[in-house]
Parts: sequence; C-alpha cells; structure tokens
Amino acid sequence: MSEIQHFGILGMKWGIRRTQAQLARAERKDAKWVTKGQGAKITEKVRAASSEEAKRYALSTTEQPLTSSGKISKTFMNQYNQKLAQLMNERVGDIPAPSGKLLRYVAKRGEIGVHTALADQGYNMDQVAKGIHASGRVAYKKEVVRQT
Repeated sequence: MSEIQHFGILGMKWGIRRTQAQLARAERKDAKWVTKGQGAKITEKVRAASSEEAKRYALSTTEQPLTSSGKISKTFMNQYNQKLAQLMNERVGDIPAPSGKLLRYVAKRGEIGVHTALADQGYNMDQVAKGIHASGRVAYKKEVVRQT
C-alpha cells in the first residue's frame, strides 16, 4: 500500500470558506471580549499581579529613568514596557479568545504601558518583542499589527 487516503472530517464541506461577514463578526466578538468581557477582567488581574515586580525592575535598572529636562527617557520607557509585557504574558498563559486566538500583551512604544493583542496559536511573539507604536507599526520592522 503506497497510497495515501484522506476522508476528511465528518460534516466538513469541501471548498466552502467563511464569508467576510462571518470573519468580521468573529473579529467584533473578539474585540468586545478583550475590551468589555472576560479578557478585560483577566488583563486587570494580570496587570495588578505584574505591576509590583515591574516596579522593582524599574528601581533596580541601571538605565537613567529621567532626562535632563525631567521627562522619562525613551530607552527606559521601552525597557520597562518590554519587561511588563513579558511578565504579563508569563502570568496569563494560554487563554483563548472566542475565535481561538490567544490573549497576549505587547509593549507600547513612546508611552508607558502595554497593548492587548490576540495572536494566532503558534505565532512567534518575538517578532513584536520590541513593541508597537500607536499607529500599529511594529518597532524595527516595516509591518502593521491590527490592535484590539
């Protein structure tokens, strides 16, 4: 027997794809889950649990937090955001959104904090480890990430 046979999945319709309306509905459902639903509650708990350790990191870092004009330096801000995103991702684990994407956190660029993102399972988060600008442009790469 040198042939491969595949019978598919019961109930599966070959050649039928989801429409744009069905995809948009799933995206709206995910966005609502992240901002108002269970995802928002998880984010608040994870942020509270991670903030103390992030503060300790900020105090122990050798990077000068303030510039000569009294503003927070961009390098310090970016390092702090990356550490906060790392801590939050470690604590959240693999929590799926309604569409099956995983809840992840990405460092903001240019301001203190993290973005909440939904990533496909198996997505390499190292691609966005340096953070995302407010416009959605990934730092050090020429691509745009859709933020939720």
